[in-house]
Amino acid sequence: MKISEVAEKVELTPVTLRYYEKMGLIPEVKKEHGVRNYEEKDLTWISFIKCMRQVKIPVNDLLEYTKLMQQGSDTKKPRRQILVKELHRLEKQDQNIQATIVRLKNKISLYDQGKIQ
Repeated sequence: MKISEVAEKVELTPVTLRYYEKMGLIPEVKKEHGVRNYEEKDLTWISFIKCMRQVKIPVNDLLEYTKLMQQGSDTKKPRRQILVKELHRLEKQDQNIQATIVRLKNKISLYDQGKIQ
């Protein structure tokens, strides 16, 4: 699959895909006659990276995870540790967001009740 097709499918620009690949977030994509030829496994990986970046998982953590992944199954434990650390960070962030939502709803309710001028 060509880069333009992949970009459309994963909703990223070709520039972003090349940048992620250059940074090392996407393992090297097979090339035929100098043209990237993305496979289904590449799309799965790109979708994973995109999902992680959407929730602001640090690039350095993703780079470490990607490098470990490329080293094979002997790195399962450190890869899992990275994911657990990020999960805990996101759960804490979610708690903060939920608390803020409750606070905003209460404040809006006060406006709706005419208690705030």
